[in-house]
Amino acid sequence: MTELLTKYSTDLNNWQPMTKVAEVFPQFTTPQLKRLFWMRDKHEGLSRCYKQVGKRGYVCLPVFGLWLAGELPEQK
Repeated sequence: MTELLTKYSTDLNNWQPMTKVAEVFPQFTTPQLKRLFWMRDKHEGLSRCYKQVGKRGYVCLPVFGLWLAGELPEQK
């Protein structure tokens, strides 16, 4: 599983700005995602999906999908 996570995390095409995540995951609104990632320390494994670069936040979409499914090692 760690090889898969490394593969997803190192591919820069997987990292999208937070504003684009709501387009890929329509069940979330942008304010919901902002609040979720703002509180990422309270949710196991969520900080693995998010990186802050300057003022912009980026989300690794495949890893976020794994987090939603409860498949990250921290969640087991």
